[in-house]
Amino acid sequence: MVSNMALAAALVGSQPVCPADLNGADLNQADLECPSPQIEAPAQLPDSPSTEEGQADEIIVEGEIGPPPGDPAEKLNAATYQAVQAVDEAVVEPIAHAYDEALPKPIRKGLGNFLSNLGEPINFLNFLLQLKPGKAAKSLGRFAINTTIGVAGLMDPASKKPFKLEHESNGLANTLGYYGVGTGPYLYLPFIGSTTVRDLAGRLVDLSIIPTVAGKPFNNPYYAIPVGALNSLESRIEIDGQIDAIRDRCGDPYAATRDIYLIQRQLEIDGLRGRVSDDLSELTDRLEFNCDIEILQAGQLDEDGFVEEQTTLLDDQTPAEEALADENPAPAEAQLPAEAEPQDAANSELEGTVSLSEVAPVAGDASSTDQ
Repeated sequence: MVSNMALAAALVGSQPVCPADLNGADLNQADLECPSPQIEAPAQLPDSPSTEEGQADEIIVEGEIGPPPGDPAEKLNAATYQAVQAVDEAVVEPIAHAYDEALPKPIRKGLGNFLSNLGEPINFLNFLLQLKPGKAAKSLGRFAINTTIGVAGLMDPASKKPFKLEHESNGLANTLGYYGVGTGPYLYLPFIGSTTVRDLAGRLVDLSIIPTVAGKPFNNPYYAIPVGALNSLESRIEIDGQIDAIRDRCGDPYAATRDIYLIQRQLEIDGLRGRVSDDLSELTDRLEFNCDIEILQAGQLDEDGFVEEQTTLLDDQTPAEEALADENPAPAEAQLPAEAEPQDAANSELEGTVSLSEVAPVAGDASSTDQ
């Protein structure tokens, strides 16, 4: 066996072995006479970089804390949104679907024409305030034709030959925006949904004009409540696809609902003013990241028509979008049958598209400036 001193000598390496007999009783004497091994101190490490040099290698992540600009009440709005969506899924959505399926389309269309015709005086007044007499005359003409020939507005002969007067919505909120009044904070309210302080004020004034000027039956609750309920059901049916797409695709449905509304309203106001919207980068960036979509300019389409017309998140394409898609077919590997279930969601998920080529009817004729 190797003795303890032999192991010590092996560990020291270059240190000489004591000549004393290392066996048996001489072990203690050898320990006394043998000098203790000298172990060299490790070489001094280079000095660590100075604080200033070290800071150059640090990665600093900066970000904003708190609600985004324009939504100071984000927490309250988001909580309201969650509550409203819960009620919508449990009550409103089933009623809207039943109403849509049970009521014959001609009757539904007639009711929609009637409600739309009631808004023509509001459109007329606001086009006048915006100094657009041509559009004002068109709204007044639509109201006169549809109220008489169209049987109290149940039909829409004004939009057909020989008149061809298309409906264009307008309101006081648009007029305020047209003259530069800011949106104010974003709000999400029960029974109203997405709005802003400016839009809410304009809506309340618009709704009060006809009952105030015309009187009965428009100011009678027995008339106003059913008409309001029908209008709400029609609106819910119109955005059914958008709501489903937001719920299924967007990581934060509330933020997507807010950003879509703000984008759409800005495009509508800019369309009235004949301007190109060039300050939407923050909203569009947030929407792209939140919903994993790509927002494209007018005339550009992806293989997945994710958004149709008024910046709404829909799964189907408009006929115009389908025509453009036919002219610019997607790569073969990206084309999937609508009914096919992708085997690998990570590899086969198609990127959505937000088409901002067409907005609301008001913004659709942005190039015309009536004098």
